[in-house]
Amino acid sequence: MATLAAPQRGVILCAMIAHLASLMIALAAVPPGVTLTPETADEPRESLTLEERLDERLAALAEASSEIEGETIADEVRSIWRQSAGATASLLLERAERALAERDMETAKSAYAYLRLLEPDFAEGWLVSAQLAIGEGDWDFALDALTRAVNLEPRRFDAYALLGRTLEQASEPAAALAAYEEALRVHPWHPQARQARARLENQMSGRAL
Repeated sequence: MATLAAPQRGVILCAMIAHLASLMIALAAVPPGVTLTPETADEPRESLTLEERLDERLAALAEASSEIEGETIADEVRSIWRQSAGATASLLLERAERALAERDMETAKSAYAYLRLLEPDFAEGWLVSAQLAIGEGDWDFALDALTRAVNLEPRRFDAYALLGRTLEQASEPAAALAAYEEALRVHPWHPQARQARARLENQMSGRAL
């Protein structure tokens, strides 16, 4: 095996010492409690599509350990759902929300109607339309709109919770309970669905007795 001459070994040794010295200086400059990670550590999160991000957040929601954590994640999920139809849908949603804030129901209804026409496969459009219908006591339209919403996106825990409320109004407690169960399957800490499920279970057990 060939051996390095003394001058060559000296050059390599000096280079190694210089490299180690540079590394030690860099480590010393890192604030306490900060962990160095490869530059690519965050790349998978940044490269996620909207649908992949939604799947990730819904998986986290199902594993949430408290109501506070669950509602925080649920807000993220709702935000992703609102983004899923593009700029025009977002504009119509904002227009309707401004109209509702000003109690201009006709403008809000027109914006939602146009949204449903423009994006019939956008579950958010059917959900917000149902919310407005419930506020006006139009339970038949709400039932139809919420059914469409959960058919388009079976993970819409918020639509299932409202569907349960609508079915209760229609005197269908068993169907309402099933809707609340579906909401809780996706979002186990949904506060309204949890309360409604407990209430209906008590009512139905009382009737069975």
